[in-house]
Amino acid sequence: FLTHAGDGSGRLFVNDMRGNLYIIVNGTATVYLNLRKAICGDLTYETVQQGFAYFAFHRDFATNGLFYTVTSELKTSGIPDFPVTKPIFDAKKNMIASSHHDVIREWHSLDPASNTFVGTSREILRLEEPYPDHNVGQLGFNPNAKPGDNDYGLLYIAVADGGSDGFPVSDTDPLDTGQDLGTPLGKILRIDPLGNNSKNGQYGIPRNNPFASDDNPRTLGEIWAYGLRNPHRFSWDTGGESKMLIADTGQAFIEEVNLGIEGANYGWDQREGTWVIEEDNENVLFPLPKNDSAYGYTYPVAQYDHDIPPGTKGFYGIAIAGGYVYRGTAIPELIGQYIFADFGHDGRFFIVPVDELINGQQATLKELKFFDGDREASFLEIIGKKRSDVRFGVDEEGEIYVTSKQDGKVRRLIPTPYFDNSG
Repeated sequence: FLTHAGDGSGRLFVNDMRGNLYIIVNGTATVYLNLRKAICGDLTYETVQQGFAYFAFHRDFATNGLFYTVTSELKTSGIPDFPVTKPIFDAKKNMIASSHHDVIREWHSLDPASNTFVGTSREILRLEEPYPDHNVGQLGFNPNAKPGDNDYGLLYIAVADGGSDGFPVSDTDPLDTGQDLGTPLGKILRIDPLGNNSKNGQYGIPRNNPFASDDNPRTLGEIWAYGLRNPHRFSWDTGGESKMLIADTGQAFIEEVNLGIEGANYGWDQREGTWVIEEDNENVLFPLPKNDSAYGYTYPVAQYDHDIPPGTKGFYGIAIAGGYVYRGTAIPELIGQYIFADFGHDGRFFIVPVDELINGQQATLKELKFFDGDREASFLEIIGKKRSDVRFGVDEEGEIYVTSKQDGKVRRLIPTPYFDNSG
């Protein structure tokens, strides 16, 4: 993931899931913070979904020096604020122990303008994860909120459903977390990192959160939206209607782009896209029932299916990577387009006008093509790999960057060059 600090410096920051936070100045990357060293080696990186997953700068970073990280850590490193309360089983129906903890920390830089971190940190919250995959994803602050707004300075946290180990079938929701308001798994959370009215006293629960005043004592006030499978990326349009967009990775059929709506139930594990899912058989979908409106689900504003070519092997076209609405100036043709991709073995990029992403409707997607030099090329051809593992970033000017875990490079989207083939 790549982003900026919002301090007007033009500096870029990018994380390596193995534990380093890098700063990029004038195209040169240096280590800003070594998290593995700072947290005494408790960081765990046993799978590609673990490690130093994400970071976000407080909107007032330039003056308060605060930023936030999420890391996968050994269970021996602390006591979870949100433990798993149900039995966990592997693919052979054997009861097993949980996998690890996901930990969110606040870091305080003593000199926000420095290109090397010097300061302190504190733990905000810790979640127990039942399985190695489907962990805590993105952290983020609403860039459109202004001081005095209810949303200003509130931290959004994307939490996946906890995954599975093939029981009862691969990657369903065996712990039924998506629809359970008593667990943070399968949710978008919203907290006040500077508050203290949480159970552990390390953060605040905003009073205007949709479930903060729920009469059910099991309901978590931290929940902002629910019914999500793996919403590991979200972003806000910094123009137009300031829409929040959530990319939710699908199960066996459908990849989703959702509007971020306070209190919404996106349907997992009862729905996949605009279809009914049978939890015990991931290979079957059913049409929505005639009385579907009675369930109150919020459906994607854009979706695509797992249209895998015959004979294709590998992770093809089945995992959405959320991006950004383009608001830069370098590529006028893309202004107002939501740009995202699939991080499987096809590596396709897509665009859709943000104005067409309307609740209750389905927008049409188009594929975004690239050039490598003077020839058209796929993203996989550009990186020279068989899987894209693509992620998106943005700078202070609204220009979009692309990274891939496959080659560790940072690329920026630029206009298609003009080629004079007249001879």
